[in-house]
Amino acid sequence: MLDSLPNENAVLIKAFNNSCAALGLSRDEASAILGVDRATLTRNKEKGFDPHSKTGELCMQLVRVYRSLYAIAGGDQAFMRHWLRSENRALSAAPAALLSNVVGLVQVNMYLDAMRGKV
Repeated sequence: MLDSLPNENAVLIKAFNNSCAALGLSRDEASAILGVDRATLTRNKEKGFDPHSKTGELCMQLVRVYRSLYAIAGGDQAFMRHWLRSENRALSAAPAALLSNVVGLVQVNMYLDAMRGKV
């Protein structure tokens, strides 16, 4: 019975890829977020990344961005993509520009967590 459960690595990469697609992030942007080259991202498309690795943790951070933004936007993908690409005074940059480094990714998550707290 346990053999039929999905592999957590595969589930994580699928969630990451779906989040990137919903947010309108390119493959180049996705690979920059994870700190890997496009070839590595493509090679791991099916098997995924270990959730306990640095790359796996970065995958989870991006999925958190998606989930928080989805909750705030009520699932409106056009709004979510617009928000991600628009200059944000509180963040001093467009959120998409911050996602390619760990500090920026965490900063965007903290901002969205604070915004969700108001809802």
